[in-house]
Amino acid sequence: MARSEFRWNKKRKHYAYIHKDDGNKRINIIISSKPHVIRKGNVAIRNVPLYRHPNAKKNGQFYVIPRNYADDQHSFDNKIYKWEWDINDKRKIKRIKKNRRVKNIKLK
Repeated sequence: MARSEFRWNKKRKHYAYIHKDDGNKRINIIISSKPHVIRKGNVAIRNVPLYRHPNAKKNGQFYVIPRNYADDQHSFDNKIYKWEWDINDKRKIKRIKKNRRVKNIKLK
């Protein structure tokens, strides 16, 4: 089932955009303030820069981690935020939802 809402992800300690239900799981995309994420094996994933944070009151550079996470429904806060993607960011989010390939970089 489709869903479109922003909530706090208690497990990952970031705001998340929930876009799909999968049984007891929620498929979500994490919003971050860092330009890359370091994974196991010293592989860094470049985060996708956003034109503007979905919360219009926030200033600064924000990113989206280009990966869909499946977290339990209890991992999210009860409060739903009334945020919206900027028109320039909607296409980026759509590509992440469809699991398009993203280049990884090796750190030394």
